Amino acid sequence: MLEKKRKLVEIGIKLIAQKGYHNTSIQEIANKAGVSKGSFYSYFPSKKAFMKTTMKEFHRFMMEELAQVKTDDDASARFAKQITILMNYMEQHKEFITIYLRSNMLIEEEFDKQIREFRLDYIHWLRENLESIYGEQLQEFVMDAIIQSAGLIHSYFHWLIMEDVEFDLEQAGQIMVRRLHDLIAGMVKAETPPLVDAMQLQEIYSRNNASKQSKQEAIKSLKEKISALKVPQMRKERLYEVLQLLQNEIAENNNILVIQGLLAHFTAHDMLIEDVNRIAEVLDIELL
Repeated sequence: MLEKKRKLVEIGIKLIAQKGYHNTSIQEIANKAGVSKGSFYSYFPSKKAFMKTTMKEFHRFMMEELAQVKTDDDASARFAKQITILMNYMEQHKEFITIYLRSNMLIEEEFDKQIREFRLDYIHWLRENLESIYGEQLQEFVMDAIIQSAGLIHSYFHWLIMEDVEFDLEQAGQIMVRRLHDLIAGMVKAETPPLVDAMQLQEIYSRNNASKQSKQEAIKSLKEKISALKVPQMRKERLYEVLQLLQNEIAENNNILVIQGLLAHFTAHDMLIEDVNRIAEVLDIELL
């Protein structure tokens, strides 16, 4: 990330954590960062775009931290290490976490899709770890196990971040995994059926996959419609190049401004607008 852009993000996080999303202006963020308001807009088209970018970066860094734990560790030990990393990461970024927990911006429709994606990553992370530890015996109880695990971890996050409760972060992962083991082992051995049907987990994944498929279908449709455009071949080749750049950007960097600029190449053609709107909707971005 460019130095000015990084500084804007860091200053914005602090101000929004202190004052709230709605009470922090773009001008204030720019002033504190020592840049002009115009410079802010050269990186972020709006305050909402700024927050979305910041949240994505925070989430991406966090998932990268978890991925660094060695996969050849014992499954329980690996899960414990990852929980400890999460706790330390959250403690180091308390100001940013308050945005998630205190700011009412998160209930706004514009942020719903992004938050759902983060939650799905979190659910998937829990599922992978729990299934690695307990295997097939967890199959029927996987939703109950995910819910209980998420509840335990989230509760400690809350007390750490919101109430400044102190505990040994380095021991947190090991202790939580032991307590989860007591919960899950008892649940599996009991004769009572699961409270939540495990099939509902597949439904959660299916809803997310539908969104991904919609994006892929729109890109495929866009490519087909470009071939049908009544424009010079050189123009078609240029649009194909832009489409390839768009696919690469979505897959690798997902920079909102770059994607908006690339999509703008297609909006001059009425035949392509429907697919462009579908892509923008799935990616949760505004067209220029």
